[in-house]
Amino acid sequence: VCTLQQVCQPPLKGKDAKMCVHDAPQSMRSVLACHTHTFELSCLIKRASSDDALAKPVQGSWASVSRIKKTVTTGAISELSDDRPRSLQSTKKSGIPAPREIPQSISRERVSLRDQQKSSTAKKMVTSASTSSLSTLSKHSRGSVKTKAESVAFDKTLLESQVRELLAEAKTKEFEISKLRMELQRHKGKDSSSEAGTPEGNSEIERTPALPGDIQVLVGELREKNGRFQRELATLREENQALKQKLITLESSTTLLTSSSKHSVFPDNTTSDAVNGSHLKTSASSGDTKGSPLHSSESSEFEKIPSRADSVSSSIKSVVPSGAVKELSVESLTDRIQKMEESHHSTAEELQATLQELADQQQVVQELTAENERLVEEKGLLQTSLQQQRERVELLVQQNESLLQRLREQAQCNEAEASRASRIAELEQRLAEQVESSRFEREKLVDIQQQLTGNLRALEMENQEAQIAVKSLKEEVDLLQGHLEGEKVAKDEAVRKTEEQRLATEALSAESASLKAQLEVERQKIAELKAVQSASDNTELQSLLKAAHEDRDKLELSCMELRQELHANSDVEADRQQLLERVEKQEEDHKANMLALEEKNRDAENQIKDLKETIFELEDQVEQQRAVRLHTNQTILDLENQIKRLEENKAELEKQIKAMNKQMKDETEEWRRFQADLQTAVVVANDIKVEAQEELRTLRRCLQEEQEHSARLASELEQIQGARYTINYELNTGLSSAIHLGFQLLTSHISIQISISDSRCLGSLV
Repeated sequence: VCTLQQVCQPPLKGKDAKMCVHDAPQSMRSVLACHTHTFELSCLIKRASSDDALAKPVQGSWASVSRIKKTVTTGAISELSDDRPRSLQSTKKSGIPAPREIPQSISRERVSLRDQQKSSTAKKMVTSASTSSLSTLSKHSRGSVKTKAESVAFDKTLLESQVRELLAEAKTKEFEISKLRMELQRHKGKDSSSEAGTPEGNSEIERTPALPGDIQVLVGELREKNGRFQRELATLREENQALKQKLITLESSTTLLTSSSKHSVFPDNTTSDAVNGSHLKTSASSGDTKGSPLHSSESSEFEKIPSRADSVSSSIKSVVPSGAVKELSVESLTDRIQKMEESHHSTAEELQATLQELADQQQVVQELTAENERLVEEKGLLQTSLQQQRERVELLVQQNESLLQRLREQAQCNEAEASRASRIAELEQRLAEQVESSRFEREKLVDIQQQLTGNLRALEMENQEAQIAVKSLKEEVDLLQGHLEGEKVAKDEAVRKTEEQRLATEALSAESASLKAQLEVERQKIAELKAVQSASDNTELQSLLKAAHEDRDKLELSCMELRQELHANSDVEADRQQLLERVEKQEEDHKANMLALEEKNRDAENQIKDLKETIFELEDQVEQQRAVRLHTNQTILDLENQIKRLEENKAELEKQIKAMNKQMKDETEEWRRFQADLQTAVVVANDIKVEAQEELRTLRRCLQEEQEHSARLASELEQIQGARYTINYELNTGLSSAIHLGFQLLTSHISIQISISDSRCLGSLV
């Protein structure tokens, strides 16, 4: 009942735990040291977290502060299993990656305070004495179990806070993914609207290079996210490696702690035999060699403890004479005492063997409890790592889904690009055909241009000849006009002369008429004169006749001259008429020639204008053909560049798809390896559970055998109870110690059942 009350007492903390170290046994000092170390480390962690909160900038987020606190706390909890000081890199590697490194000054202060605390606890442990009973051992073991339960609860709260933060991060990541999807849909809507708003082919060709830019931006974002995922996977792998190393170090530290604790339990429970003392010496030496600094000083204390067998024998020898005086004689009593001593030695040896077996079983139980604690810690670590891996896997699955969605969209874009490529090929074929047709047309136009240039040159030659002929004709016309002017002047003079001659002839005809009249008159006068002459003398008549004949001769001469002049005037008039006719004919001919030349000149000018217009049109057509050819060449170059860019984008996308496929294969292989590791962990846990069950069965069987053996020993001791009070007292103390050991075995059995239930829970969780 006393031991149960002591076990049910609450554990001590802080300074009370430090004060209780002096009264604790050697086996519990390491547990209490770990307890005080956890308390002091929690204080240091709070102080370091406050220092980190002060050292960080004001603009830092609360998530990063909580992450640093969690990394420090997880590092400190991992240091609880090892008594050695860890480096900064091992403390940084925890279950969750920290956003930034812890400052070196804080870590150095933490390490120095940890070393000072360890040295102070070691000094207190060395100077403490072992004067407590086995009840205090059970009480402090219960206290250590409670402290471990509290540490497990603290770890659970930390893990819950980490899970909350990871959920918040997952929500932020989902929000970012939704934003990226909205942006991608917006870009798709823009691209679809731009493609729907351009009915012509050239505008489509000019707007097609805008798509690879968006694709490159998306590919860059995918690359950045892929790099972030790879970095997170690398950190997860490093954390997994660190967790495995921590598990290995925890296993080694728990084995060291269990070996040190199990070798330091037995000095208060065993009897004072020389063999047991040697066992204590070997256990203390083994604890010293394994790295516990307390057993070397404490083994010397245990060596100074006197053996109880000598005290018992001395008490028996001191009690025997008084009993011999009262009841029997000295010889019978000595014989009986020798027999009782022999039976006592045999029972003591049997009890020593049973106690040794019980110590071995207790050692096994302690090993099993340590293994159970290690399995509980591994279970917690595996649960945390499993939760983290599940969250990471969910994130990676979501990211893989988003990547697959983007790959599908990329495949659709590739299909659209393939259709565009086919369309571009058709356009290229059409352009090639147009280039060929334009080349043939250009050749035809060049031939036509050459023909037209030849015709133009011939027409220019004809025009030059016509101009020369026109010039010569103009000169002839000028000459003829000069002649015509001269002829006109001569005509005017001839007309004037003819008028004068006509007037003269009219005057002459009038004179001749008057002369004829005078001649008739004169003839009448002559007839009268003749008549008169006949009537008068002839001399006067002859003189008058001579004078009339002379006048008549003069008049005939003047008539002859006038006739000649008239004849000459008629000839001149005929010549003038001929000249006038000739001049009129020449004028008509010149007019006809001038009209013909003017018509020819007009025709030549019209032809020259037409040729110039055709030349201008041909030059315009040539310029247009050159511009079309340059445009077609530019479009061909643009299409070739676009095809090259599309091929480069296609190659880059193929490389990215290959890299993504490779990454997905690596992730699937890693996930399979993780599943295989989990399966192996489950198999190992099942094997450990089976081994624990088998060991429990063997322990139960051994317990039953020991109970039967203790019952048999109790019956034998009841038979020997009438011998001596000291023997009865010794036997009663042995039985009480055996019962106490049985109670300890029952408590260890209960703890083993609890650990088996925890391992079953772990197996169900896995």
